[in-house]
Amino acid sequence: MKYYLVALLDKESGKVIESSTRNLIKKIKPKKKTSFYGVVLETIEDPDLSKLEEIISDISRPIRYFKIDVQGNLSFDESTRTIGLQVNNFGYVKSLSRNFNTMLGLHGFKVREEEEIESKDSVQLVLFNGGITKDLASFQNVLRKNAGSKFKVDRFQLWKNFNFRKDSVVATIPLKDPNVISK
Repeated sequence: MKYYLVALLDKESGKVIESSTRNLIKKIKPKKKTSFYGVVLETIEDPDLSKLEEIISDISRPIRYFKIDVQGNLSFDESTRTIGLQVNNFGYVKSLSRNFNTMLGLHGFKVREEEEIESKDSVQLVLFNGGITKDLASFQNVLRKNAGSKFKVDRFQLWKNFNFRKDSVVATIPLKDPNVISK
């Protein structure tokens, strides 16, 4: 079974995305709408969950909240069969993905090939699950009202599938809040 490590947006960013894409559901007619908006960092096959949770927590311990810059253009990801928004300047997300890939691979987990991560030209903020029902290129700049907004990622989650139900969440790993001074 495949498990997905996903970087999720905080509630405020999620509300902005939801309000901007509310009318899009009627036009695209996707199979399933997500209540979680996030970027897939890694795919892991048949892991030992307790060991995986521990390793992901250790790797993500120094990571703080970060922001992603989202374009309003829709895209379709063949590997996860999801519809989402393209992320601009995704260097930090790609770096995190590469880091998780390397560390999990060293610990003996079956992860994606490193070439697959390096060859990706874009990263997607997942909105909907399912196949393409309409031509996505005809929907220009979905985030017109919130153009230029940056959205904050505040946690990682480990999902066991992409059905967007609450029971598919295996673990939640919160990130450090940079505004709180810890001892």
